Amino acid sequence: MNLHRSSLVVLVAAALTMLTGAAIADETYTLRLATVAPDGSPLANGLKRFTGDVESFTAGHVRAKWYFNGVAGDEMEELRRVGRDQLDGAASGQMFCNQVMPSMRVTRLPGLFQSRDEAQDVINRLSTTLQKEAHEHGYVLLTSVGLGPDMVLSRTPVRTMEELRRIRLWRWDLDDEGVATSRYMGMHAVPMSLTDAGPAYDAGKVDGFVAIPLAAVSFQWSARAHYLTDLRTSYIWGCFVVTEKSFNRLPANYQQAVRAAAARAGEVFEEIGKRNDEQLLGTLFAKQGAASVPVTGSFRAEFMAAARDARDKLAGKSVPRELVDRVMQMLADYRLEHGSKRAD
Repeated sequence: MNLHRSSLVVLVAAALTMLTGAAIADETYTLRLATVAPDGSPLANGLKRFTGDVESFTAGHVRAKWYFNGVAGDEMEELRRVGRDQLDGAASGQMFCNQVMPSMRVTRLPGLFQSRDEAQDVINRLSTTLQKEAHEHGYVLLTSVGLGPDMVLSRTPVRTMEELRRIRLWRWDLDDEGVATSRYMGMHAVPMSLTDAGPAYDAGKVDGFVAIPLAAVSFQWSARAHYLTDLRTSYIWGCFVVTEKSFNRLPANYQQAVRAAAARAGEVFEEIGKRNDEQLLGTLFAKQGAASVPVTGSFRAEFMAAARDARDKLAGKSVPRELVDRVMQMLADYRLEHGSKRAD
């Protein structure tokens, strides 16, 4: 669920009105929430903002207890912990989301989206589908947000498809679609956990990373790599979900307050993501020592051709072909309306 600023203002105002206009229960509720985001990272700071808002909107009657740094395990372990009633929900970097809302996997297809705005428009149009899928799995989707496009950070410059296919690139081991598409494109993908990525690079086990800018900074990969190749292979889309069981035990006015706080957090995340993309790809990566490698027209054309082949191979497997066709039509409509370029 993504909200424009005017809708967000209305939602926050409604939550506060309900709290001041209705009797507030004396009982206190705690939501146990997990994320792999490192404490102190921009993402973690945004989630702390949610904590402050929800406590403010409920006069302290609803609290959020966060487990940062992956201390509750990776995203699949978080999912299992929710199933064992050890957690009430999670803020996911997509891999948890993909299990709860399978249609979100479409953002992992390479070369499909040409910009963050295109991806956002598609996710907005899929909102009803995503909420329905979340409900079918026993969850409430509080918000979803674009975390950024995948980039290639490497030890050596990557200027051609041949060079891209020659190096060993870390990929998140939970990102089934990302790993599969890299291999379909002839790339040497090395699946590992988030915490193993940096040490593996230092030990020479991988030559670089396929990662979004926000993760590259949060996990300090950008300080290790020497070169950045901006191919924007696919997008990571995060979600914030809680179980219906946990959400429904809250009084209605508190549910409204949690939704309002989550919607505001989603807006903050979107701004953080856009700002970080601009800053990191503009100057900050270069200041950290990662030089930007220009992408020639021939390199991009060859990459996009390989991406198309990979999408064709993946469609009908973890991503239904009907969904891919539906998204392609959405993109065609968006590009016609906004004058955007077509996918290569």
